[in-house]
Amino acid sequence: MARQRSPNREKAKKLYLQSNGAMKLIDIAAKLDIKDSQVRKWKSQDKWDAELKGTLPNAKRSVTNRKGGQPGNKNALDGGAPPENKNAEKHGFFSKWLPKETLEIINQMPKDPLDVLWDQIQIAYAAIVRAQQIMYVRDQQDVTKSKIGEGYSDTGSSEKWEVQQAWDKQGNFLKAQARAQSELRSMIKQYDELLHKNWDLATEEQKARIENIKANTAKIKGEDTENNNEDDGFMEALEGKVDEVWQE
Repeated sequence: MARQRSPNREKAKKLYLQSNGAMKLIDIAAKLDIKDSQVRKWKSQDKWDAELKGTLPNAKRSVTNRKGGQPGNKNALDGGAPPENKNAEKHGFFSKWLPKETLEIINQMPKDPLDVLWDQIQIAYAAIVRAQQIMYVRDQQDVTKSKIGEGYSDTGSSEKWEVQQAWDKQGNFLKAQARAQSELRSMIKQYDELLHKNWDLATEEQKARIENIKANTAKIKGEDTENNNEDDGFMEALEGKVDEVWQE
């Protein structure tokens, strides 16, 4: 009896073809929660690239996805496309306007919207924690004096200073943290909603992220009496309850 064909085989192929070959095999494997070596094997056996290029016998491809000139396209006239034409480049439009460093960032960015959002959540959380060090107010006598300007005239020179009292700095810090925490909570809520809309296609890692957040929330509220996993402090920082601060 022939072995049953894995349903992920067609899903992986579909993801690759829909991205016009741009989606990395490792990203496809992560999306379907399978090994990337298996995806590479399917790609070779089923000749995905040949089908993508339209060279596979009996391959069904739409005209709009076909590589090369389209009907009525005149790029091939008079010797073909002009010199330095970037039509075939993956980021041809971007490469014309964006710096090289920015293009490198784009090439390394995750393609899955969930992973992009999770990166933003981590960056926002890191900024909240780092602000504890940058905006730390030692006590009521912690006054900051900053030189903000100077001037010169025939009669001499003058300087302009700004003085920030401890209560001013603490008030600004609390307002900034409140805004940052609100934005972070909003992104986590958005992640949860997006995850459940595409639950069947989400990887186990993507699902575990939100479950970990919920578990930490339960611990803070005293609702978790069975789970003895170590609390990594994520939700405490999210609620503004970080006890540890760095000294200047």
